[in-house]
Amino acid sequence: MSNWFSWGAAPASWSEPIYYDYGTGGNVTYEDNSVYINGQQVATADDFAASAAALATVPPPATAEVAAKAEWMPLGTFAISTDEKDLKPSRVIQMAVSKEGIVGGTIYNYDTDKAQTVQGKVDKVTQRVAIRFGDSEDVVAETGLYNLTQEQAPLLVHFGTQKVENYLLVRLKQSEGDGESAPAPMQP
Repeated sequence: MSNWFSWGAAPASWSEPIYYDYGTGGNVTYEDNSVYINGQQVATADDFAASAAALATVPPPATAEVAAKAEWMPLGTFAISTDEKDLKPSRVIQMAVSKEGIVGGTIYNYDTDKAQTVQGKVDKVTQRVAIRFGDSEDVVAETGLYNLTQEQAPLLVHFGTQKVENYLLVRLKQSEGDGESAPAPMQP
């Protein structure tokens, strides 16, 4: 992945992929209104949510010509599971990343039959990915770039600075012969 981006040489922190795992037993935890990554306090809960929102804020391309010249690498199509009992998720997200680290895509909700755009960015140093859904200013999701190369990826969803929830992205595999995606088997 580090060879894909047009940032020049990848930062030294990219010599090893960074996996983000949120919540109990993970390497990103919340305790006493602070966020810890690998046991090190990195921010208050409010500041961590604000940093995800800032990372997910992407200015539009300068011109239509610039937008047309962008090169994209697919990251995949994932079902979004809201908890371990959500065996038939109603939302699917498809994402790609540009050489500049911009993340774009679409989220589709089968229950409402509505699609929204997805936009965000990869942090050059931390490999953290934050995205917004549609026009929402409050809902921002984050995971790690390396997480998005896996079959399942934890997703932390910020609802403003008031609340966070842990979701799970489950990669959809393409069925042979029909060109449609089928859910990958979920693990307990």
